[in-house]
Amino acid sequence: MKKEGFAIVSKILGPFGVQGEAKCSIETDILENITQQKGFYLRKGNRRIYMEVEYIKPHHRSFIIKFKGLETPEAVKYFKGWFLEVAYEDLVPLEEGEYYWFELIGLKAFTREGEFVGVVEDIIATGAHDVYVIRSEDKEILIPSVFAEKIDTEEEIMIINPIEGLL
Repeated sequence: MKKEGFAIVSKILGPFGVQGEAKCSIETDILENITQQKGFYLRKGNRRIYMEVEYIKPHHRSFIIKFKGLETPEAVKYFKGWFLEVAYEDLVPLEEGEYYWFELIGLKAFTREGEFVGVVEDIIATGAHDVYVIRSEDKEILIPSVFAEKIDTEEEIMIINPIEGLL
């Protein structure tokens, strides 16, 4: 099932220079989700507008983005603090067996024996392996990603093989 929505990939930190450029943070592990976009959805609260990009260039640990229609630092300053989002379907495709977190949230988790464990509610990045937060009727279970044997986003299921005592 294709999920609809938007992923935050950056945030406008403020104007850069005098040509209407914006200095933007990096809020994604996959830089191509910034560098390969022709435009972004800018969002603050419930407001979301689409703006086309003239160019994007790296700048230290950030990016400088020139949006069409923003010609002065004052125009850019209005958008300071706004998030840059990309529609899910416009994100860079991942390799086989790799997933964006939004694809995993909501999956039903089962043991390999077919026992329902719960629903993936959140994911915690730990540095070594992600940990899936699975919510059952009466508890929250933390399952390291290494115990996920199969992930099927079309069927919306995750098969886990936890060690004894983990559940």
